[in-house]
Amino acid sequence: MRNPTTMEEDKLTTAFRRISMRLRQSARKLTGTADDADDVLQEAFFRLWRKRSEIRDEEHAEKLLTATVHNAGIDLLRYRARYSDETPEERAEQAPDEDRTELLNDVTALIDRTLTDEQRQILYERDRDGWEIEDIALRHGLSEANVRMILSRSRKRVRELYQKRKARQI
Repeated sequence: MRNPTTMEEDKLTTAFRRISMRLRQSARKLTGTADDADDVLQEAFFRLWRKRSEIRDEEHAEKLLTATVHNAGIDLLRYRARYSDETPEERAEQAPDEDRTELLNDVTALIDRTLTDEQRQILYERDRDGWEIEDIALRHGLSEANVRMILSRSRKRVRELYQKRKARQI
C-alpha cells in the first residue's frame, strides 16, 4: 500500500510536469523575463507543496498551479513596483524598441487621462523635460517637498493603473 503523502506529492508533481511549459509561458508573459518566470514557478510550487494534502486530484492540482503561478507573478510585480524607484518611463527606456514605443504610448495615455493638469505638468517637467525640483517649485508656487510628494503620488498612480491594466490582459 502506498503512503498517502506520496500520492499527494504525485498529484502535484505529475500535474506540474505535465503543464510546466504552459505555466512557464504564462509566467514569462506576466513578468517579462525567463528568470522571473522561473522564480514565479518555483514560488508557486513551494506554496502548493505546503498545501499538498488538500489537493484532491491532478485536475485540481492543475487548476491550483495555474492560479498560483498567476498570483505569484502578480505578487512579484507588486513587490518590484513597491520597492523600485524606477518610473514606467525609465523602464520604457530599457525595453526593446517595439515594446518601448507601446509602453511609452500606454504610459502617456494613462498620464493624460488620469492625472490632474498640475500633476501632469509637474510630472512632464521633471521626467520628460529634466527640470530641477527647485525650478518646478518656483514655477508652480509650491514647496520642494510638495513637488516631490506630487511626483511620488503621480508616479505611483500611473504605475498601479498600468500594472492593473497589464494584469487584466493576461
